[in-house]
Amino acid sequence: MNAIFTDDYAELVDLLIEARLAAGLTQRALARRIGKVQSHICAIEQRQRRVELLEFYIIARALDLDPVALFGRAAARFDGLRASSYAPLNAPQSERLSA
Repeated sequence: MNAIFTDDYAELVDLLIEARLAAGLTQRALARRIGKVQSHICAIEQRQRRVELLEFYIIARALDLDPVALFGRAAARFDGLRASSYAPLNAPQSERLSA
């Protein structure tokens, strides 16, 4: 399955959108801060473009956030999804496959 269509990815994007809005930035303003065009941010937020690790770091810094702390918030959401819908990543492979 393509990573941009998973529940985890949706949570990551929702977190980035929430962080952008909390910073009081438009898509255009965030795009300018990272040297991109508004359509780049739009594609991310519409889950048409995947965010790579380095880009996540750059976006977090552009939002004046600590990338590690922001990813920690994302990880907590991922854990919440796993607790409610499928086996954790550290479960034995046989359990993950049957979940």
